[in-house]
Amino acid sequence: MLIRIRPDLRLANSAVADGSMKDAMERAHEQLKPEASYFLPQDGQRTALFICDIADESQIVALLDPFFSNLEAKVDVFPVMNFDDLRAGLTQLAQG
Repeated sequence: MLIRIRPDLRLANSAVADGSMKDAMERAHEQLKPEASYFLPQDGQRTALFICDIADESQIVALLDPFFSNLEAKVDVFPVMNFDDLRAGLTQLAQG
């Protein structure tokens, strides 16, 4: 899954200023266990991208709620695949 988190700018700026953003991102890394993570400005907002393997979709609720509750974040979750997954899927299409 690709998880994009865009916290409310005012709350994010406050969290950066008081040091709680560092703690929030460390907790996110501990809980999400991302394969990769990236941090960037997007559309004028602080943005975090996490690539995670979430085997049970019901985990999404507990994993992402702190971003909604604490940072009033906009959160998007996209299913993604790597090249090997794409190749396997295309092979299945060719055989079907």
